[in-house]
Amino acid sequence: MIFLGDYFDYGSELSEVLDILMELDRPAVFLLGNHEYEFLSFIDLYGDTEERKNKILSHFDLKPNHLEWLYSKLSISYENNFAFFSHAGLDDRKTIEEQGLKDLIYSCFRPNLSHVTSKLVVQGHLPIDRVKKYGNHLFVDTGCGLGGKLSAYIYPEEMVIQN
Repeated sequence: MIFLGDYFDYGSELSEVLDILMELDRPAVFLLGNHEYEFLSFIDLYGDTEERKNKILSHFDLKPNHLEWLYSKLSISYENNFAFFSHAGLDDRKTIEEQGLKDLIYSCFRPNLSHVTSKLVVQGHLPIDRVKKYGNHLFVDTGCGLGGKLSAYIYPEEMVIQN
């Protein structure tokens, strides 16, 4: 299983979401989204003492184990023989090797990416009404945190599951 990030987004049950992810009993890859990046950057900048860090965590109803999990488990991207996964896709002006952190968490709509890679490129980040594929580029964020559906894509069967 690969989770595409933005566990922090729109919602008031962040600690519950993180608890569910932390308790998964199967192998999973958790990708860094722009919202987690911004939260961790904020913690790094303003949580310079235990007191300040705990105050920030308390504001978000989080505990130190949530923060430890975020720092230890989030990856910028994941790649296997068939696909490349990142929170926000790829910058289509660069090769995969040239992609930087901000490309992978802030890029947005780029249709077919076959000129960058022959692999399937899977991303979230951009809420759309249904899972859509443009050439080798797959968008799977269907706006669950905004009242839309929670969607999953099963590969290689090319099957979509939604709630």
